[in-house]
Amino acid sequence: MQKREFGVLIREARSEKHLSLRRLASLSGVDYSRLARIEQGSRPAPDLAAIRTLAGVLDLDLAELLVAAGTARSIVEDLVWSERIHLAREGRPLGTFSATSRLTERNTFEGPIIRRQGALCDVRVGGVIVRALSFATARRIRLVIPPETVTVARCAPDGLGPSAATLLACRVAKVRPVGQLVNYVLAADGLDLNALVAADRQEERLQVGVPVVAVVLTAAIRTLSIEEDV
Repeated sequence: MQKREFGVLIREARSEKHLSLRRLASLSGVDYSRLARIEQGSRPAPDLAAIRTLAGVLDLDLAELLVAAGTARSIVEDLVWSERIHLAREGRPLGTFSATSRLTERNTFEGPIIRRQGALCDVRVGGVIVRALSFATARRIRLVIPPETVTVARCAPDGLGPSAATLLACRVAKVRPVGQLVNYVLAADGLDLNALVAADRQEERLQVGVPVVAVVLTAAIRTLSIEEDV
């Protein structure tokens, strides 16, 4: 199947649904002027969360949109696989935890893009490399990693493709029980990452100092170019 431009796909799908540009902006949460420039081809595709929403509103295939946005098909296979895991986790009950937004702020990092493969970027944060999806042309981006999407494991899991996730060797720096939840603070090389897990989903409570692997799904990371945030 021939690759089609992202803006063309959006414009044609919007027309088929008889949606005005302003109506699509309202339904998707993507700014009207940005949508107009995307359709005209003068602005790159938005972040993965917005593409996710656009795909749902316009009944478009997420994989096709990702390819149109500049992601290699081989990479898309990994991303769509991790996307399914991410969406499944969004429905996981984690109980009430009022500090989730505070932990998300702590899981917000900035760094330079040191390598690109289409929309797939390797971003240096501290002494580690985090893999994220960004369609912006900025040289530096901001990464937001929701703490409830970080998996903590004793060893690296099988079956994850290199594009689907970042595996970080860490040690447990802090353990904070919060009701039915456990907040792990994981220390990597120059990076402290918060993970939020349901206490009853773990076979054992990890202790401070224990070496672990943090699994950060590419599809779960929200990205924003630094220039756009000025």
